[in-house]
Amino acid sequence: MTPGGGSFWDLVQVASPFAKFILAVLAVMSVVSWTIIIDKFLLIARVRSANKGMARYRWSTFDPRALSSEARRYPQSFMSRAYMFVHRDIIERGGEGAMDGELIGREFARSVAEELNRAERFLPFLATCSSAGPFLGLLGTVWGIITAFQRIGVWGSANIAVVAPGIAEALIATAVGLFSAIPALVAYNFFSNWLRKEAERAEEFGSDLAFAVDRYAKGKQSAGSRVIP
Repeated sequence: MTPGGGSFWDLVQVASPFAKFILAVLAVMSVVSWTIIIDKFLLIARVRSANKGMARYRWSTFDPRALSSEARRYPQSFMSRAYMFVHRDIIERGGEGAMDGELIGREFARSVAEELNRAERFLPFLATCSSAGPFLGLLGTVWGIITAFQRIGVWGSANIAVVAPGIAEALIATAVGLFSAIPALVAYNFFSNWLRKEAERAEEFGSDLAFAVDRYAKGKQSAGSRVIP
């Protein structure tokens, strides 16, 4: 069977069952990759401006409740969620005695790490597609070439009607493999770089938070000591 009009679907139809299996795997990988890519872009759209807004907090006027109110303005921000956790579970429960910069900074960093881990979910799949896609395409290419040589041996001829199906398998497997891998590779690098920058921003925020908490606690202690006769 030769590829009729030479279109992509004509080439798929003349491919062997094994080549079609490879193409189906690559197609599924591509669909899942694009689903993840779209989901991550929606995440960035929600989080980027919220993180920037939270990072503009003025530490010179730090107050735990004021920062909590500020965090509620940016509910999508990683830093807001982390601070809301710290404020709810440590500051509100522990009161003034829990105002320890080291403790709060450590819990804030742990909560931010959990937020970043959730944001990184499914990114390894993009890395897998970017690395495995070309190899699967190469496997289909090699299989197509083997099929072409087998047809030449069976028919005793190397005309286009004999070798075309095998060459078709080789060409479409390579193309689909690259089509699956390239967007996944670009998206993985882009999202990884964005998460790295957000992690650096959150780390800087956590350091400022720990320093502000210590300064706030010392201010409270000084004010308390002044009113004691």
